[in-house]
Amino acid sequence: MINKKIIITGLVIFHILTFRFEETAAAQDTDMAETVVSLSAFVESKKVPLNRTLEFTVQISWMGDLDLIEINELEEPVLANFEIVGTSSANRVSGISGGKKAVKEISYRLQPTTLGMGYIESVVLSYKELKTGKTRHLRTQRIGAEAVSPVPDRGERGKLWLWIVLGFVGIFGFSVFFFYMKKRSRIDDGEEEIERIIEEAYLEELKETVDLKSADRREAFTILSKLFRRYLSEKYDISALEATTEELLKKIEQEGLDESLIRRCETLFSKADVVKFSGREAEQSEIEEAYTTVETILESHLAKLKQRLLEEEERGKKRKKRRHNN
Repeated sequence: MINKKIIITGLVIFHILTFRFEETAAAQDTDMAETVVSLSAFVESKKVPLNRTLEFTVQISWMGDLDLIEINELEEPVLANFEIVGTSSANRVSGISGGKKAVKEISYRLQPTTLGMGYIESVVLSYKELKTGKTRHLRTQRIGAEAVSPVPDRGERGKLWLWIVLGFVGIFGFSVFFFYMKKRSRIDDGEEEIERIIEEAYLEELKETVDLKSADRREAFTILSKLFRRYLSEKYDISALEATTEELLKKIEQEGLDESLIRRCETLFSKADVVKFSGREAEQSEIEEAYTTVETILESHLAKLKQRLLEEEERGKKRKKRRHNN
């Protein structure tokens, strides 16, 4: 009986010791597990102006605390067509699903030296796992970036816009001065028209649009009347198309038209009103008389205008001759 108790007690103690040994071994294996470290490198842009800088970042990350590894060496990048003008570094630990993540970043501010492609050669990281005591090495890929034409600085950009605005102002001012001097020269030489010649255009339209042989004399008389009113509107700057016959005659008298022509205009407008409001057909003699009145007034004004232009031209020639003699 005693021997049986001794055997059972021995088996229990053996199992307890065996379980604790296995538990300790498992804990030791967990403590000795490798730390997975990642190394990455990247640039903020693949192109950089020659007068700007490019940021190149090396990032080392692993799961756990910062003190799980010891960085023995991180070689400075070997550069082609770039030079280092500044560096910075940062450490951080962030909580993620399933644990913590440690990150170490080293940033380099790179300045292009010439236009064209530049390269950042592979960066080699040497670190030691503090749990296992093992030293390991990681390497990044080669990265290329292009240096392009410089861009204006803010101050230079403001100056550039200022020069552009001043340039436009200068061109505009020169153009105004040039045309003013050209016009002044034409006036001095007697080449500037005193007023626009519209009589020639209306004479041409009169001959083309008013058919004295038309069977529809009422329509021809209406076309003639409207043409004459449009001419008066443009010549004297009045609303002749809407004005009454009395208003038109008063305006014509103010312009100093010959008395006989004024009476003929009165006859024309009166007969035009009768044809328009009565609906009767115009007589052939009426339309011929009206045509002659309009034609005579246009030719009279045209002759006077040409005479004025000729006189002004003569005065200009005399002024030019005096300047030449002086």
